[in-house]
Amino acid sequence: MRKIIMSKFIFASLVLAGFLGGCATSNTPDVVTHYDRFTGFRTDIIPDNLLEVTGDVREVVWLNASRVFKDQQDFDYYLEVHYEARAETGLINIAPGTSLVLVADSKEIKLKGSGSLNTHKSRGELVSEDALYNVSADELRAIANAQKVKVKIIGRNGLVERDFTPTNFQKFKKFVTNYVDGGS
Repeated sequence: MRKIIMSKFIFASLVLAGFLGGCATSNTPDVVTHYDRFTGFRTDIIPDNLLEVTGDVREVVWLNASRVFKDQQDFDYYLEVHYEARAETGLINIAPGTSLVLVADSKEIKLKGSGSLNTHKSRGELVSEDALYNVSADELRAIANAQKVKVKIIGRNGLVERDFTPTNFQKFKKFVTNYVDGGS
């Protein structure tokens, strides 16, 4: 678990730079591979999958996917929610348990996680939190192959909903093709 947290924070500066700049970083690749310098194990991750919204934005949300190797052959898949907002908007305090629900073409995918309690951060006028969820290969395929995906993030202080855009689908399809079905 510590390896997952370490690898996701490698990309936090890219994500934060995009938020502070007012848009997502455009030069971040769809999928990045990171090798842990101590274990040599690999993590493949969608590092900057912003769930865009039009109109006034109170908060920004990313939904990243990763494949984390436990040893040279075995790995797990995860979805990571990264939430950021101005301090006056505050955190949603992502709850433990079923706090991430994706609706992929009317099929609900309910994911359980440990919540965001230990990930709360404050940087100047910004606050952020992260939550991590185990996900199966079949659930990733359902998300990537859907025509429509709605993301619901449930917190103690509210609910955030976003819809996938073509860019989100593109990133998930590439991830599933290369790292779920392709076996890279």
